[in-house]
Amino acid sequence: MIWEGIRKPLAEENVVRMSADGELWANVPLYLEEVNHSPTGFEWGYLGSGPAQLAYAILRTYFELVVGLSPELSAARAQKEYYNFKTDVVCNKFGRSWRWELTSDQIRIWRVGGGI
Repeated sequence: MIWEGIRKPLAEENVVRMSADGELWANVPLYLEEVNHSPTGFEWGYLGSGPAQLAYAILRTYFELVVGLSPELSAARAQKEYYNFKTDVVCNKFGRSWRWELTSDQIRIWRVGGGI
């Protein structure tokens, strides 16, 4: 699985999408009904509400679509890990870049303490 973020000009929402095959892409859901930090969308490169929403959404989709957990267990696992993921990856790895990519293997390595 690959996640990709594309920064848009100030008047537009940033695009964050995911793909299982690198060709067919789907927008990453905000999951506002589960965690509501940023109803205005995703952001990265700092420790704010937009990066928190992004960190949760990436982990939420990872646990459900890659690990194969139920939606409920995916939400619970993401809830436990997204703050550290926000700090380590969404803020520090992505920085303020205009575009980033993240793979499920990189998330797995981060989760076992290997960084990215």
